[in-house]
Amino acid sequence: MKIIDAHIHIGKWSEIFLNLSTTVDEAVNEMKKSGIDEAVCMPTDRTSNGELFAEVKNRKDFKFYFNAWINPLDESLGEFLEKNLKEISFFKIHPSIDKRKITDGEFEKYLEIASDNKIPVVVHCGRWKEMAGYEICLEAAKKFPALRLILAHLGGDQPAICTQCAKDVRDGGFENVYLGTESVREFYFVNEVVKTLGAEKIIFGSDYNLGLPASYLPIIDRLQVSNEEKELIYSGNALRLINKL
Repeated sequence: MKIIDAHIHIGKWSEIFLNLSTTVDEAVNEMKKSGIDEAVCMPTDRTSNGELFAEVKNRKDFKFYFNAWINPLDESLGEFLEKNLKEISFFKIHPSIDKRKITDGEFEKYLEIASDNKIPVVVHCGRWKEMAGYEICLEAAKKFPALRLILAHLGGDQPAICTQCAKDVRDGGFENVYLGTESVREFYFVNEVVKTLGAEKIIFGSDYNLGLPASYLPIIDRLQVSNEEKELIYSGNALRLINKL
């Protein structure tokens, strides 16, 4: 069964994560050690898109897909996207770190680019509800119905938030919204989310370098679903999005 870690960071963080730093070599070693076959990588808040992209695009010993961090204040972002858009598999928006809601006007042109080019957008969802609440992402999903959104941390990395997010996505009929498992630790609530929304809408991620893939793989392994459904979570859903299906 192929396993894709669809949410990893490589580079140096600011003091928000104690200046933690990892290299591409360290990331590859950790992925291989954990049994990860491929990964979707994105920069940290102190590493540029261009720097990381240059390091991973020609890597021969491990398959990376690139996720571009979309920060409207990044003066190099427009040129980077124009030059490399065909080789970018995902966009990442982090409302908490960049202190901008996904619905802010500064993101609109990037959401349009993603929608027009079938590039999924991974959005950090957290407990800072006013800035990074999953409900704000669902507003964007309504405005851009062709946009593929992946709500990180199952919508908020807290059991009550995760389970309610799954219900709201299901009941709202959001065909364009997926949930990522990164950093969610509680097996029972992940299982509840999968039961509510269906395995075809869940994508495995570890949030490396802030988490280790080996810590989260057992959660998926022990879900009360079929092996075929586990395969969707581990790689099938991500590959369909990467291949723009």
